[in-house]
Amino acid sequence: MISFQRKLLIMLTTMIVVSFLLVGMFITTSISNDMKVSMKRTMAQDAKIIQSLAEHQDFNMIAATFDDERSYQILVMEGNKPLYVTQGFSPEYFETALSRYTAGESEANEFRYDSEDKQSILKMTKKDTVIYLIQENRILTILNRSIWKYIGLMLLIMLPILYFIVRYINKSYIQPIKEVTYASKLLANGNYKVRVPESNVTETKDLFISMNILARTLQDFMNEQKLQRNRLETTLQNIPSATLLVNSYGEVVIANETFLNFFNRGNKIKKAHYDTVIEHKDVKRMIKEAIATEKPINETIEHNVNVHKKYFDAAVVPVLSKKRKRIEGIVIVLHDITQLKILEQMRKDFVANVSHELKTPITSIKGFTETLLDGAKEDKDTLEMFLDIILKESNRIQVLVSELLELSKIEQANHFNMVKVNLPQKVFNSVEVVYPLAEKKNIKFNLELEKNLFVLAEPSKLKQVMINLLSNAINYSPEDAEVTVKAYLKADECIVEIIDQGIGIAPEETTRIFERFYRVDKARSRDSGGTGLGLAIVKHIIEVFNGEIDVESELGKGSTFRIKLKQFLY
Repeated sequence: MISFQRKLLIMLTTMIVVSFLLVGMFITTSISNDMKVSMKRTMAQDAKIIQSLAEHQDFNMIAATFDDERSYQILVMEGNKPLYVTQGFSPEYFETALSRYTAGESEANEFRYDSEDKQSILKMTKKDTVIYLIQENRILTILNRSIWKYIGLMLLIMLPILYFIVRYINKSYIQPIKEVTYASKLLANGNYKVRVPESNVTETKDLFISMNILARTLQDFMNEQKLQRNRLETTLQNIPSATLLVNSYGEVVIANETFLNFFNRGNKIKKAHYDTVIEHKDVKRMIKEAIATEKPINETIEHNVNVHKKYFDAAVVPVLSKKRKRIEGIVIVLHDITQLKILEQMRKDFVANVSHELKTPITSIKGFTETLLDGAKEDKDTLEMFLDIILKESNRIQVLVSELLELSKIEQANHFNMVKVNLPQKVFNSVEVVYPLAEKKNIKFNLELEKNLFVLAEPSKLKQVMINLLSNAINYSPEDAEVTVKAYLKADECIVEIIDQGIGIAPEETTRIFERFYRVDKARSRDSGGTGLGLAIVKHIIEVFNGEIDVESELGKGSTFRIKLKQFLY
């Protein structure tokens, strides 16, 4: 593509060359015409003089004055008789020369200029006398050549000047415009740091200033937009709710990490249509409904994440334009309420379990009391048996209430006296407490306790945890079994493992055994006087100690309860 500078140079050069040619043609034509008129007038006057001299037969004067001085070739005819002819020429020569240029004309003075032979030719007729004058005349040719030579010289001088003028125009006007054009392209491509150097040329100075102001304004605007977007993305990425922003074309603009973890399995997100990004059919339905009604849609949905069922409070909100004429986008927020659902279910279970646990002994106490009032108290043996049952049921209620109060205090975690505790020693002391219970079933203890393991805990609560777990191991193990107790250091954690050979726990129940009132073997637990709160209390105590407890179990082979506490070195 030809540059503007070259185009301008070619155009101006062409214009000047054509202008000079036209001027040259005009000048040469004007001068030629003027000179031809002058030559005709001069030759006509000379012809009259020659005629007069011929009438007086003064041919010597003609020859001396006009042949020699003015270099005329002269023929004077009177009728068909030549009166005078320049020496060396014939009358036929004059007739032939004149007829080539004056054919068909009948003027008294016939004049022509032969540009090829460089001759001026005149035929003057007066009565019977005809005078022919031919004069070689190179002045016009020389003059024309001189004119064209000077025009060419002026053109050669003008071309370099023209080149530098074009260079100046290009540098002062065209190049700045190119810079502005290039800068505008960079701005269009998102490079808002570009600036153009300010020009000293009045015609482009305002343009450059305006361009730089525009660039700075766009840069400030885009920086503000980027800042706002970063704030929005940071906010969305850090909120716990799964959030998705969809534009008016149905394309996903932003999806936070929570959404990707819950609702997307590696599909392309950016600029993808929400229908390909969202896999949950209920969420898709809610989006379509929100678009159709232009109203927010709220529902609670279920969604399987890996193998776990989760519950979400889903809100789909259409973003309307200021005049509410069209939808500019959709905001989808899915808040994980699984824990609330679990807590709600636990609350229901808790109320039901407490009611059940209290109802049974209260019903028993009420029944036996009514029986005694109806007359059974008269029988001493029956009275003692019924009172003994009432006492046991009352103790059961007392234990239940005490454990509920203890669990409530543990959850508050504001009254523990945390001190440095020798963990193996505390485990050994707990084994001593439950040893009589183990002896009744001929259960042996296998102790593998490392020395000098210290943790930060409340001694009585830690002992309560150990006794509870050891008691469960004994209660759920058959006679002549073995319970292994280990205490060892792994990395910076002190670990206690209690391994029994009992009935084991089904895999689907291992996640629930630490819930309140949950019993693996309800009949055995109730017969042993358990309330179903023991493991819940154990779990809360360990959590107050900033530790962890988990269980591994296999039906028919036994269970392993594992406690992890941070080692205390000071």
